[in-house]
Amino acid sequence: MISEKKWRPNKIWALAMICFMFGLTLIIMLLGDQSISLVSFFFLITALVALYFPWEFLLIQIVLASGLTFLILYEHTHRLTLLQWLLYTLVYLFIGIAVNREIDAIRQIQRHETEMSALSDISTSLTKTLDLCELTNQVVDQTFSLFKADGCTIYLMEDEEKSLRVISARESQSDPDVLTSILNNHPRVGFGLVGWVAATGEAVLSGDAEHDPRSIHIPGTPYDDESVMGIPLKLEEKTFGVLWIYTLSLNTFSKDDLQLAQIFANQVSVALANARLYEHVRCLSETDSLTGLLNSRSLTDLTERAINHAQTAKGKVSLLFIDCDNFKRINDQFGHPVGDQFLRFLAKLLLETVREGDAVVRYAGDEFVILLPKTPLEAAISIAERLLETTRIKIMEDNPLLQTTISVGLAVYPLHALTAEELIKLADDALYCSKRNGKNQLSIYNPKSKSISNLGS
Repeated sequence: MISEKKWRPNKIWALAMICFMFGLTLIIMLLGDQSISLVSFFFLITALVALYFPWEFLLIQIVLASGLTFLILYEHTHRLTLLQWLLYTLVYLFIGIAVNREIDAIRQIQRHETEMSALSDISTSLTKTLDLCELTNQVVDQTFSLFKADGCTIYLMEDEEKSLRVISARESQSDPDVLTSILNNHPRVGFGLVGWVAATGEAVLSGDAEHDPRSIHIPGTPYDDESVMGIPLKLEEKTFGVLWIYTLSLNTFSKDDLQLAQIFANQVSVALANARLYEHVRCLSETDSLTGLLNSRSLTDLTERAINHAQTAKGKVSLLFIDCDNFKRINDQFGHPVGDQFLRFLAKLLLETVREGDAVVRYAGDEFVILLPKTPLEAAISIAERLLETTRIKIMEDNPLLQTTISVGLAVYPLHALTAEELIKLADDALYCSKRNGKNQLSIYNPKSKSISNLGS
């Protein structure tokens, strides 16, 4: 709305103008016949009213003031003066309305030009990034600027389009508890105002959302007066999300604002769809199709990020290089389909054993890597030993004959290596030490002697 929420200051100015006009009317009534000298001044004020207030207010103002004056002076004033007063009233009334309509039309054109310019700038801005996080932050920033909003939330469909999740949210109250409640909210499609927009694919405009019969209050948020706009995000006429905009006041948004929001949402929909497609393609390129784990393409980048964070926090990063012992025998004895099934089983086992925040990567064939951010040597040894023990005792449910062990190599930043490439290489060297020494064991790189310290089974 590039609109500036004018109603608040106008209430004060309207009251002041009413008081002034009726004060002037009172003076005219007291002066009687001599009041005709104040007519020009009276209608000069009327012209100012026409410039800054709706024409309905102008009409009420003049009719009340002139009508009251006419009734009071009717018995005590010369008829010619009254007719002159009435003529002035009618002429300036129509002139005021005409001026008001012309000024309003000019403002509408200026507003339209400003909005189109802003939308053009927004469109250019949104096409400059395909990063979903950066894009959603831009959308929220643009929403606050364009609509003078107090809050904005972007929802996307999930769970086979049965519910929505928040991918970005901001609110002007700066209350972390309120923001957390919004971020953790998962509206069901078809329930509440957000769910209604998602289910119907139609925009909603509510001047008092808290008391809207379709509304469901978000637990943990205050009961505020709210004006809201909910606009569906669509791709090829199919709704995939909702753009939610609100202000902490009643009846703030107009139909013009909703129309602008819909144009804005169309641009957002295209940008989000492109970003999601890019994320999906990138995810496929970094994901191993057999196990669903990250693949070797993502390992260096993940390790670099973990090391960069460790440099800032003065922490440690450990890396385990893992090889499945005797995997060739499994393939030769049971066939490659069973071998693939076993790799999926082993990948699931590794995921279940590591902690949240650790990254499991299928490096190549039957080799896996586990990246352990914020993990010193002692903790990494404990995790590796747990992996060794768990693998020894676990049997694949579909084929009890399938059981194996693993060999593990370990290197730690900054104890052994200072770069991602070096850390990966040294852990790989340690792994081959485990395999040369009989497998089913952990080996740790020793930087002092540039050799491998072996921890046997």
